Amino acid sequence: MHRIFISVPKSPQKWCRSMSVASLRKRTSAYAKHALTSTNDPMWIAIPRLRTGTPDNRTRMALAKCNISDDDFLKWKPVLFSPSLRDSVDMLGGLTPSWVLLALAFHRVRTPSDAQDDLLRLALDNAPTLDARYKPAFLVLTTHSLAHFGIIVPMRQLVDSFLHTTQNSPFHFNTFLQALSHFAGSQETANLALAILEAMTSRQIPLWLPTYRSLLKDRFVTLQLTKYLHARMIHEGVVPSAEHLEAYLKIFARYGAIHEAGEYLKSIQEYCIQHSLTPPYGPIAEDASHPQTEGVAHSANTHYLKSMHADRASAFHYLHYLLQLDNQKRQNIALPKPSHSIHCSLTPRPFLKTNKQSVDIYDWTTTLVSVASDLRISTSTFIRLFENARTRTKAFRPTIATYTVLLRGLLWRKAYNEALEVWDQLIDSGQALDRKALTVGIQVLTRAGHPQKAFYLLDSFVNERPTNAKGAGTRPHFAESQSAPSHPTRSSPTSTQVPHFMAHRINIIVVNEFLVSLLRIRRPDIVFMIWDNLELLYGVLPNNVTLNILLKSALLAVKMDRESVRGVISHLTLKTPFRTGQPSPLEFEDSYSKRERVARGIMEALEDPEPPSVVGIWRGRTAAEVAREIFRGMIFGNWPQTQHIQAPVTAVRPPGKEGTPIAPIMEVAKSLVVGLSHKAAPALVNIGGADQTSTLDSQSQKILGPGAIPTVHPSQLTFLAYIKLLGLSSFSYTHEIPLVLAWMRHLSVRPSRFLLSISLVFWAEVSLRGPIFEEWAEKGGYSKYGRLERWIREWAKEEGWENMDPREADMSKALFVVARMRDRNFGTKHR
Repeated sequence: MHRIFISVPKSPQKWCRSMSVASLRKRTSAYAKHALTSTNDPMWIAIPRLRTGTPDNRTRMALAKCNISDDDFLKWKPVLFSPSLRDSVDMLGGLTPSWVLLALAFHRVRTPSDAQDDLLRLALDNAPTLDARYKPAFLVLTTHSLAHFGIIVPMRQLVDSFLHTTQNSPFHFNTFLQALSHFAGSQETANLALAILEAMTSRQIPLWLPTYRSLLKDRFVTLQLTKYLHARMIHEGVVPSAEHLEAYLKIFARYGAIHEAGEYLKSIQEYCIQHSLTPPYGPIAEDASHPQTEGVAHSANTHYLKSMHADRASAFHYLHYLLQLDNQKRQNIALPKPSHSIHCSLTPRPFLKTNKQSVDIYDWTTTLVSVASDLRISTSTFIRLFENARTRTKAFRPTIATYTVLLRGLLWRKAYNEALEVWDQLIDSGQALDRKALTVGIQVLTRAGHPQKAFYLLDSFVNERPTNAKGAGTRPHFAESQSAPSHPTRSSPTSTQVPHFMAHRINIIVVNEFLVSLLRIRRPDIVFMIWDNLELLYGVLPNNVTLNILLKSALLAVKMDRESVRGVISHLTLKTPFRTGQPSPLEFEDSYSKRERVARGIMEALEDPEPPSVVGIWRGRTAAEVAREIFRGMIFGNWPQTQHIQAPVTAVRPPGKEGTPIAPIMEVAKSLVVGLSHKAAPALVNIGGADQTSTLDSQSQKILGPGAIPTVHPSQLTFLAYIKLLGLSSFSYTHEIPLVLAWMRHLSVRPSRFLLSISLVFWAEVSLRGPIFEEWAEKGGYSKYGRLERWIREWAKEEGWENMDPREADMSKALFVVARMRDRNFGTKHR
């Protein structure tokens, strides 16, 4: 195989930076226009114009209207136009004018580090000096920047500050919610939005229709928030617009709520009739043998069809129904019209804007989703359905989305060779790849045994530079002419064709799917390399899913090295005092050279399709140890107050003493002594709970500390992956599990019964004594295992959670899962 050297344009960082902040600038500019209209404050003319250090006459006039003299501008000019936001913040001291702080927040946030470090520092150190009129605006601008880069962790404190300092202004509350809606949807963002919405209800602040529309965006809204907005709209008597109705339909369809989606489709029909619009087709008529032809095929029908993604029969039934309606409609149009038809009114306008003329490829693609997810359909049947639709009618000519659905279905069926053939068909079709198609293509190449080509494809997409409005671009150049890459999509290097790309930046979702694919082919070593260089390679920051993948990769690396003699020996040598250290990075290496070196290193590592003999040594230590350090750094850095949280219970045996020969004898002695004299332990109250640090002055604490990953707000799945890592790593970290549960309680992360079951199984290994002595301890109230059980029950009672306690079936399942994780052959039948 030819060695591939990845290279990039000479100024990739500048280009990526300009691309990444373009949408942010658009949002902040729109906010300034809205603020000017609502407040008539000339400040919102001046601030957008402070982009360069040479103000024109209009800028000087705008500054003068804000009582900012030329001398004031010259005084603060070095701060406003320093090389970086960090330099600007370092130069500030004492009382800083509000217009300077607003201008810095408006213009100078260009990178993730600008947002998560310098902008937050600006907010903490200087926001108290802001004029009260501009504090809400400053928080809105800050939220726009944090949302753009996905930095969710500081938002809890910013929301509290906003609610505390903002008067009952409909403009400020609505624009703050609109800024918040640019985050990706999660439980945390939904909770933040609900906190603001409830404050608006209590203060009788109206929610504007554009704000409803912002909160109902696909990227942001959750089902919990949707139901709240639906109830609020009814309670306040708000008449939904056409866009609101379609937004509700899309959301319920995405979650597979067929009944609710059907109700909104009917509401859309009623809306159209009331406003003299042509309605979309409705749900299946009661008498399907004589379908009603009133209406047209519309994207609303496609959304409703999407709600049947888990019900193949219903999806095909509804598609057939739509085809019947279209055929009958065409027959009616072909009939001769009566002579008086010239006096009929014009055709009503359609509902919203749609290019649909009839049932089309989008409806067929949506139906294909239900087939793709039904694994009872064989691979050959699945492909045949796709081919029949492609060859029998021009109306169903596959789009890039159709190919994407087909490829995903083949991946779910583990039909990697067939998926590779379809991927080649897609590339040969000449269709431009969108982000979703790129993602599935990377998955196909990796799972089919070509991870190097997948990495090259991803790197090519990152460095694609649009040169015209159609998104055409230039190829990345290569370090050596003889190393021109082979076709990144084919199994044989017979072509140098690279697929066309659309002008979209990749996001963390694309990278996460590549990391998952690497995990599936047992290449955790590459996952570690990409994690260490994530922003350098792709200009993105990790999110909760990325951290979840990293923890699973560390656990896989531990297991793989245990299966290898060389791996075991390598881990043993880590404990020797004479081992060689890690090579230090090159001094004064610029980001371009570093990126090229890192990309080349990954390509060379992927030349061998098999993983190396040792994958669990990362940064000169075990992967489990490094992953644990990253997770703990994230917890303590994101929420510095968690450093004061104590574990609700300690282990019977101290760390590292579980296997010593004398440990059981010492436990017998302890049990006899304690069993004769120990009184029942008092009920545990708020041990490690959310109220433990409530006395701390949150405003005096730093928002972020060392090791913070502010784009990560861990879910219960992330905590589950971390608990598995603690329980299965080579070192003894099981004793830390109660502390992890205390972190979850503090962060209001609700655990599943499975997480609690796994935690108790691991905890039993370091907390249970022998049967007789454990019985004495339980009766005396000092059983370590029993104390954790009681603490969990109190946690559930405090939160009002029902059915929280793990049942016998849950514990049996957890025992089996732990045994299988330690031994892949556990529970298998041997013949």
